[in-house]
Amino acid sequence: MRPEDIPAILVLEADTLSAWSREHLEDELQQPAGFQFVVRNAALDMIQAVLYGRIMADEAEILKLSVAESVRKKGVGSQILDFVLNYCRTKGVKNCFLELRASNTAARNLYEKRGFFRVGSRKNYYDEPVEDAILMQREL
Repeated sequence: MRPEDIPAILVLEADTLSAWSREHLEDELQQPAGFQFVVRNAALDMIQAVLYGRIMADEAEILKLSVAESVRKKGVGSQILDFVLNYCRTKGVKNCFLELRASNTAARNLYEKRGFFRVGSRKNYYDEPVEDAILMQREL
């Protein structure tokens, strides 16, 4: 992800329940332990997916994965997630964690297909709408 990607990412983020602001995206680019990757369709000049995360010692946390509505269920989410898991392995990561909305069954199915399993929940963690978070983990 590059600073010049932010306008296109804001468009992609607008289709998600928990859209991040420009300031949040700019902050994310400055995180020393952070990583950000995009799937870019050069022919369409479009960012199709973005994934943000952090590595601390031998653990990684996926903070957010957003996929453009036009390419959902077409393998783009799997593509970027597989890339990030391999990237984390090269950085010595042993465990990867994430959280997601309890109602986000598409994301939960994707993560489960990639070896993540449920390790807990957080009651009423999200707002707008109020919803529980599911905590997931995977060993790398």
